[in-house]
Amino acid sequence: MTDDAFPWHSAIQELALARSRSEWAKTLEYLGCQLSECERSHFLVWREDIEWWRPSNGELPSANEGTLLGQAWSESMAKQASDGCLFNGLNALAPAWALPMRSFGRVVGFLTLEKVAQPPDLVAWQPMLDMMALSWETVGRLEDHLAYQQQSEELVVRALENMPSYRAGHVQRVAQMASELGRLLDLSASQRNRLKRAGTYHDVGLLISATDHAGAGAQFLRDGKLLADLASLVEHHHAHYGEVQGLGLEEWTLALAEHFQEFCEAQPVGQPADQLVQRFAHAHGARHNPAVLDALVGLSVAGTLDNLLPT
Repeated sequence: MTDDAFPWHSAIQELALARSRSEWAKTLEYLGCQLSECERSHFLVWREDIEWWRPSNGELPSANEGTLLGQAWSESMAKQASDGCLFNGLNALAPAWALPMRSFGRVVGFLTLEKVAQPPDLVAWQPMLDMMALSWETVGRLEDHLAYQQQSEELVVRALENMPSYRAGHVQRVAQMASELGRLLDLSASQRNRLKRAGTYHDVGLLISATDHAGAGAQFLRDGKLLADLASLVEHHHAHYGEVQGLGLEEWTLALAEHFQEFCEAQPVGQPADQLVQRFAHAHGARHNPAVLDALVGLSVAGTLDNLLPT
């Protein structure tokens, strides 16, 4: 296969779409088979704490110096085998290769190819494998970042629910209800995700200020940069329709979700959803965007609201 016919750039672009190490590794193994016209491909990473790790399926294989992978690791170079063991007692489907993937000169993993139709041109393969190694490290940092962010969100929720008089489950109900309202309002998946995340952070300002928690929460998100796009939703989650100009449908959606949950939390548990909606609309309907209020009625009619009420 000539370099001109080698679709590396599209392969790297496909890897860039992955959002987890396992997804990335599965994609690479598929691409390895396609690019080399081989029967089987594996991506394995060396980690000192567990030695070898195959992220596409979570296996922890062994690969001593008697295996193709172990030989390639000990020499940090591409190795070929016409027979023998690939790793972990798995026979190699000859002809087989173990190709190192380097990030700034450091080997981060190996791509193995088995029953290859034609030997890989290392002049063409190695530079692109190294570019893929950089992509592997990038997706790993992204996955770790998302995991840390999730832990941070859970910590915020626990801190709020440990405050005196804060109702357990309030944050989750507001976040979920905002997302469900967004669905009935035909908001995009991205907008619904923003609503859900803004619902998670809508009361974070209570941990900062006792006088203006909405403003304090919004400033906290702006200062952190990463979640700055949620700041307007958090800042206006107590806004009154008609009193504030220029707000979008997302802001009004979160405002109603939060207000309705507060209203329900003040009622006796076990009230029918349709009755709660009727009383809420009668007492507070003028405070909210009519389209979002209609979506609230829609949730009640569909029966979705029953699972979003305080217990």
